[in-house]
Amino acid sequence: MEGEKRSRIRHLPFDANAVESIAETLGVDVQMAPFRLPGGAVYQLLVPGGDMRPAAMMTLWPSIRRVDVVGGGATVVFTKIATVDLVSEIEVQFRRTTREYLIVARGGKVIIRA
Repeated sequence: MEGEKRSRIRHLPFDANAVESIAETLGVDVQMAPFRLPGGAVYQLLVPGGDMRPAAMMTLWPSIRRVDVVGGGATVVFTKIATVDLVSEIEVQFRRTTREYLIVARGGKVIIRA
């Protein structure tokens, strides 16, 4: 509505329906991974760095509530994800019910609180 301020943060359950919104928040395209799980699709996103070269590769496994991130000399496997917070044009926060989280920001920065 006109004059109404939209929240910059959207809260979604982490499932296959959230994948496009995650990619949109990071400003990237989403691809199907070249492999699958028997019970669900697997998705991959390349997050560019400052020089537009890939800074992080994300693999999203919504059916098993898992995200893998490779970038900056580290590999992160984050499991038991319940929800996703999308901070418009800034970052995606993958959250467990136990308050731990994984953040992937535009530019490929990765932060973990576990």
